[in-house]
Amino acid sequence: MTVQTLVLRHGRIEQRVCFAAVDAVPSEEFLSGSEKEQLAGYKFAAKKKDFLLGRLAAKRALGALLPEPDLRRIEIGAGDHGEPLVRHPQAGSTEVTLSHSHGVAVALAYAAAYPMGIDLETISAVSAGTIIGELGTSAPEQAWLAAAGVDDATACCVLWTAREALGKALKVGLNRPLGELALTDIRAVGEGNWVGRYLNYPQCQCLSQAHGDRVLSLAMPVEAELGAWPRLK
Repeated sequence: MTVQTLVLRHGRIEQRVCFAAVDAVPSEEFLSGSEKEQLAGYKFAAKKKDFLLGRLAAKRALGALLPEPDLRRIEIGAGDHGEPLVRHPQAGSTEVTLSHSHGVAVALAYAAAYPMGIDLETISAVSAGTIIGELGTSAPEQAWLAAAGVDDATACCVLWTAREALGKALKVGLNRPLGELALTDIRAVGEGNWVGRYLNYPQCQCLSQAHGDRVLSLAMPVEAELGAWPRLK
């Protein structure tokens, strides 16, 4: 498990954001009573595992930001598009974004004034061709795919997670044409790290990074910057 406190800077304003990554299935003791009831309603073990991992990552991130040591006091509901809704006496405008993939869950807690979205996916060479067909790639993305020197599976994962992260930041999920969430001006900022802008949402930017067989992408306001990037380990 990783819990990381980051600094989001916007001009002279500094905001704390907290990132958490969880890779072990916990017991249920950190859940509230209503969350335990929700867990009991899942029939399949894989769904229960994803629920526990995601809830723990979200609560660890929120617990660090609020702060709240008793995770049972933090409840997370779901909005119209599945977006997490934070319930806690001190939550105020605090929000959380989360994602999970193949036994790892990540979450980022932040102030609502700076909308953010996070997505984690596992790189798959088998599905790369299918993903490209579904994405509706923009001309800048096609140019990046041709010239970036990144293998197809990783590149596809970057473009997919960038879209999911933006959908979460906008509170719409993937309920819009995927091509509408396309990137532009994609550039490398070190080995396995990329920064891009969104073609149709110039107020947002994306930070993407490859961690072994996974890609983690974060959508955030273009005028803000993070003092450090989230890390899985």
